[in-house]
Amino acid sequence: MKRRSWLAGAAIAAVAIAGACAWMWAPWRWFAASEVSRVAYPLRDVGLAFPPGREGVDYYGTLRMDVYIDAEGRVDRVRVLESSVPASFRDGAVRAFEATRFDPAVRFGRPVKSVKRVEVEFAPPSPGVLK
Repeated sequence: MKRRSWLAGAAIAAVAIAGACAWMWAPWRWFAASEVSRVAYPLRDVGLAFPPGREGVDYYGTLRMDVYIDAEGRVDRVRVLESSVPASFRDGAVRAFEATRFDPAVRFGRPVKSVKRVEVEFAPPSPGVLK
């Protein structure tokens, strides 16, 4: 009887460990920056710019968003969390991030899906900087 309960306990432990491993590598899981050994980063400049027709407009504001990057470095989606900028600014920034390729995040030496929290601050250029 003692041997059966030991085997049952070992079987339960094995199932728990297998479940934990499955959770770590679940293909649907998006890892936060704190869960990866190397965060995703853009392979080129994102190329944010003021929307067409808005040059010279003195506008200040902040845009916070989550950028979902797959294991191949493609942006799956962008979710706006908070915005104090006009829709044209927000939509332009979302399109710029959607078009950017990333070097994917790495966890235990393997590329994984990740969520990158991004904050963009809009401010007009300082006088004298652009001539």
